[in-house]
Amino acid sequence: MKNLFLGLFALCSIMRVSAQTDYSVASIPLAMRKNADAVVRRYELKFKVLSKGEAIETEHKVITLLNDQAADENDQAFWYDQIREIDDIEGAVYDASGKLVRKIKKKDIVDQKPFEEVFVDDTRYKRIKFPRLVYPYTIEYLVVKKHRGLMYYPIFEPQSAASQSVESASFELLAPDTLQVRYMEVNVLPGQKTGPLQWEFHNLCAFQAEPFLPVGYSGLPKVMSAPTLFKIEGYEGDMSTWASFGKFLQTLNAGKDNLPIETVNRLRQLTADCPDQECKARRVYEVLQNSTRYYFVGFGIGGWQPMPARDVDRFKYSDCKGLSNYTMAMLRAVGVPAYYALIRASEDEQNAQTPEFPNPWFNHATLCIPLSHDTIWLECTSQQAGFGFLSDFTDDRLALVVFPEGGKILQTPRYDESSNTIHRETAVVLAADGSARLQSKGSFRAIEQDIPAQLAGLPDEQRKKYLYQVLGISDFEITGLEIERNKDRLPVVLQTLSLEIPRFAAVSNKRLFLPSTLLSNKIQLPVPTALRQHPVQAHARGVTEDDTINITIPEGYTLENGIPSVSYSSVFGSFEMSGQYTSGQITVYRKLVLNSTVQPREKYEELLTFLKNISKADLAKLVLVR
Repeated sequence: MKNLFLGLFALCSIMRVSAQTDYSVASIPLAMRKNADAVVRRYELKFKVLSKGEAIETEHKVITLLNDQAADENDQAFWYDQIREIDDIEGAVYDASGKLVRKIKKKDIVDQKPFEEVFVDDTRYKRIKFPRLVYPYTIEYLVVKKHRGLMYYPIFEPQSAASQSVESASFELLAPDTLQVRYMEVNVLPGQKTGPLQWEFHNLCAFQAEPFLPVGYSGLPKVMSAPTLFKIEGYEGDMSTWASFGKFLQTLNAGKDNLPIETVNRLRQLTADCPDQECKARRVYEVLQNSTRYYFVGFGIGGWQPMPARDVDRFKYSDCKGLSNYTMAMLRAVGVPAYYALIRASEDEQNAQTPEFPNPWFNHATLCIPLSHDTIWLECTSQQAGFGFLSDFTDDRLALVVFPEGGKILQTPRYDESSNTIHRETAVVLAADGSARLQSKGSFRAIEQDIPAQLAGLPDEQRKKYLYQVLGISDFEITGLEIERNKDRLPVVLQTLSLEIPRFAAVSNKRLFLPSTLLSNKIQLPVPTALRQHPVQAHARGVTEDDTINITIPEGYTLENGIPSVSYSSVFGSFEMSGQYTSGQITVYRKLVLNSTVQPREKYEELLTFLKNISKADLAKLVLVR
């Protein structure tokens, strides 16, 4: 009877698709074509929960592609595994007039396995590569999925990008009265929620994306849904609170933290002379980094359940879950309290979780060590990360830490402009023909050391290619590059860079024109807008950059123009630049501080003025005359 119901549910959906409306491009209002690369004509997502562990998901979407910027929409992939099964896929393509050109057949649907290098799992996807027509044209697809294990309910995003307009979109959740469905709305306006678990969106117009948006902010509508009671592969859980969800994770991980007695004895011997728990944690972390490597294994519930610590100890590899669990087991073996933690990782996911809405949308595991005087977080998948440093992959966000009493939301460390620093001292010896020798000694700390640290392991050609892109010097030869890493709670990279620059200064008769700033990050000027719509953030995390440049000028030359001293202050930070000239020597000092505060849209003009002033100062030329 259940299978008959599933079939009828899918059949009814398909029958609704066949009742085509007008998909001609001419029927799209002009206002919805403005700023748009694509227009969603129709988008329906229905999620019917049958029980704690079963659901049917039906997605029907019609998209008109207006130009080549929407080419990615032409290739649609639908993921599945042993928990999510694809029951049916249909598709069609229409020309600009809305005339059906082709129906997608089974031979047009490719079943593929993702590229495997450092992972193996049961995830696959079915891919429709629609035939390309002359723009504009329209694609349509219908996908029916069966969920045979439920921990995730959908996230509905009717408008996926600023460059996309939406004529009509709807989201509906159906569930038995015995199963409470929870949801959280983001940028949903009054009237767009049309029922207890129903939402409709109409006439969402594309718009020009604005620069300097707060990290993770899009301004687009979104509805997140989540279960309360759920079941997956025989495990039952309660997600009504973070504490209860943590209890579920405890059950899932139970018995996975046992180590061989030989390993326990070796670790205790290794840490026997440590004066405190932090010392023990450092030594255990060194063992982890020196003896294991990352390799993801996830089949079914294995995508959530860590590999047993005993197996990681034996095989010396695992994924974030297994390595974090293994490190936790090693630390507990030497008396250091450590707790498994889930997190939403990525440099722009700082605001992905909120305390008020328990949900399973995590993609990474890490480790939390709450000591009496401090809390240490360990990234267990990297062989190069500094002890206790999280980088922009997992910094400044909420993590779900699994304590004995259940889950608890804790904030990871925040690295701001006082932590993320660049300090450079640069010496330039200028020749009369405009060429120069440059040597710079730089210190990069916290987030700012990430890229210099990556350069350490690259071949010279790749280093040069990267430096060409970021230094803003048209022609140079790298004659020396030394990198020294200090991997600690706030890691530091010391970099010594030597360059030969054939055309450092422009030569004109008896004058040399040379830049007043070197190597510093180039200021990105905002685009003026008639009316700013969204909040403003000058920098995602905050940074302090200070440079001292000493230029030895050729004999017989003197500085013709003065070196102005400027100082600017704003709610977004501060800037100062000054100089000094003595016979044969020019010294320029520059300091820029950008903070990560989120300011209201009315402050956009202030940011524009602030950055224009900085850019003007940076572009000023020093003029030498013979």
